[in-house]
Amino acid sequence: MPSCRHCGTRDTIFYDHYERKAKLSSIDGKAYDVKIRAKRYRCPHCGHLFREPIRGLKPHKRMAENFKDSVAEKYLDGVTNKRISERLGVSQSTVERIIHEKFEALVKEKLNYECPTILGIDEHTIHKGYKFATTIADLSHHRIYDVIKGKKHGDIEGALMSYKGRENVKVVCMDLSNGYRSIVRRCFPNAKIVADRFHVIRLVLYHFMEFCKNAQEEVKWNRKLTYPLRKRKDRLKPHERERLKSFFKGNPAIELAYEFKEKLCGLLNKKSQTARQCRDNIKKLKEMMKTMRYEAPTEFGKLAETISEWFASIIRMWRFTKNNGITEGFHRKMKLIQRLAYGYKNFENYRLRVLVQCGIFH
Repeated sequence: MPSCRHCGTRDTIFYDHYERKAKLSSIDGKAYDVKIRAKRYRCPHCGHLFREPIRGLKPHKRMAENFKDSVAEKYLDGVTNKRISERLGVSQSTVERIIHEKFEALVKEKLNYECPTILGIDEHTIHKGYKFATTIADLSHHRIYDVIKGKKHGDIEGALMSYKGRENVKVVCMDLSNGYRSIVRRCFPNAKIVADRFHVIRLVLYHFMEFCKNAQEEVKWNRKLTYPLRKRKDRLKPHERERLKSFFKGNPAIELAYEFKEKLCGLLNKKSQTARQCRDNIKKLKEMMKTMRYEAPTEFGKLAETISEWFASIIRMWRFTKNNGITEGFHRKMKLIQRLAYGYKNFENYRLRVLVQCGIFH
């Protein structure tokens, strides 16, 4: 006999039977509606009536815990809410409630740690490009730490200020965004900002291609020239090498710019440099910036100004190996999450799914 829930005595007496309806999952994963004939007991000491506890079924609930676990497992496998509701015979709102019940507490438990020491910050779009979210990635453990709604400075700064241990952040990797840089300086006062290598190289290629388009109109529409001009010299295929060789015969200025671009990208692509190597690289970079300012076309002069503005963050790339490639990879996964649901109107639902699939179970 179960003990009385009111006074704790074990001398309880059987009172009567009652029926409970419940939905549960079998071993083969199918859902069943069952009727359970359970007992009620009476305590002779306090007169309290109570029901027999049923294993796997909480009081006042009509869904067994294994049924909820089945919903959560299907969700983690990438099945949409609509498909889960059709397979298990429940409404989509019920599926939504189960997912929140199962994962919200888990997110708070698993991601309720102090702010990581190495962060990646970047933005991504939701709802067909007219709604933004800011991604905070934990680069040390290769997972998403948080997703902040919007990209307004006030919203982002307010969220970052609430992080525990933000004064312990050592490195923040980001693209060349002045807005993010000012926020990071205020929210993480002890962190060093490291420019993301991909965005720095892309900036070099952008200014180089702008010069090529202004120097030779054919570059604007001829993709057979555009692609090899952007490509690294050591990765050119034989036919691409020959095509550039014949193109450079009539365009010697573009050939000089191409060789300069290769030298600059080769310098910026260096990794894991020692302090002595970094000092030599800084001298080389300053010499190239001087050339861009006083001996090169206007497009390279603009590039030199941007490098000068972000000089400290750019030269740190040689020492710190972390970059925002991890964050960009998660953005790819987030796009897949959005496509499964055909977009999310409720940002909290979207945030929960990202933290579950890209944070906890990644």
